[in-house]
Amino acid sequence: MKSNYGIIIEARTGSKRFPSKILKKINKKTILELLIDRLITKIPKKKILVATTKKAEDTLITKICKKNKIDFFLGSENNLINRVYSAAKLKKIENIIQITADNPLVNLDIMQNLIKIYFNKKLVFATNSFYRTFPIGSDIRIFKRSILENNEYRVPVKKREHTAFFFFKNFNKIKSFNLSAPKELNRPDIRLTLNYPEDFIVLKKIFLKFKKKKYFNLKKVIKFLDENPKIKKINSKHEKHFKIN
Repeated sequence: MKSNYGIIIEARTGSKRFPSKILKKINKKTILELLIDRLITKIPKKKILVATTKKAEDTLITKICKKNKIDFFLGSENNLINRVYSAAKLKKIENIIQITADNPLVNLDIMQNLIKIYFNKKLVFATNSFYRTFPIGSDIRIFKRSILENNEYRVPVKKREHTAFFFFKNFNKIKSFNLSAPKELNRPDIRLTLNYPEDFIVLKKIFLKFKKKKYFNLKKVIKFLDENPKIKKINSKHEKHFKIN
């Protein structure tokens, strides 16, 4: 595929609910490193960029990037829109695949399918999370850098911490697409994201189960949780749906 795209991982340590969550370790590797390990099983390193902040605390993130030979960008802490399009602009990325470091189990087959759909249909925005069918934490968004940048002024300042705010709010007004989960992956009841300590417990059990593999797909994760309902229940009290408002 010759189309110009790059994966931008949003990463910072300043979470209020669970500080430094992406630096928590499983098998001596941070959550961010586990995500990078998964990505590079199918994606060239040159296509990956970590967008973090200029805060001193986030030098720990840049150290991880240097260690793993992954490019990084330092930008605004709270204005994710500016941070992401500025990172993409610097690296001359025209089409952004946005993921977050607190979703270490992102499924690459879904990502590659969404990339093909995005380019084949000549879309402005493609995602698998406008309508929630996949587990929370499987979220992928693809959009044009130019449209993100040119519409920043339309997004209220307090909402600029949500990179895809403009695209979600104008989903039916622009050329958009939402990928629905096939039956075996249609599990919006499952949380695979990292926002609370309980989420970390669940993720740790999953990664330890598949510790011999750098990449394992979403179907295997769902099967493991269904076979271990007590594990699945650990973080079930937390929200199941991404809320952008």
